[in-house]
Amino acid sequence: METIIEKTTDQIALEILKFRIKERVEKQKFYKDQRKAVHNKLPRTMDPQKAASEHSFYRHVLRLDYAAYGLLKGKTFSQIENKFPEENHPLNQWKREIEFTIDALRKAVDKNKTK
Repeated sequence: METIIEKTTDQIALEILKFRIKERVEKQKFYKDQRKAVHNKLPRTMDPQKAASEHSFYRHVLRLDYAAYGLLKGKTFSQIENKFPEENHPLNQWKREIEFTIDALRKAVDKNKTK
């Protein structure tokens, strides 16, 4: 019985994470356009330096979110990003932060289930 509940919790966490990734990708596209000095697709609404720093931040956050999404789906780091072998994969240095994201999602789902 516990495995069914755990699987359902992970499925809900995957849906939440998928939605969060979609929102952040839209922000990333906006910041990418705003950091350009010329040939903007959208009207300029922020300073290019601020947009560049936000773009850099969201690039890091999205990478970790994609890693958390892959781990929830049962993949390893080397399956998520094929560039590196599993032993010395760069995502290993962010493993604690990725696991924290997954745990926070699971807790949020469990908290909403008990209500």
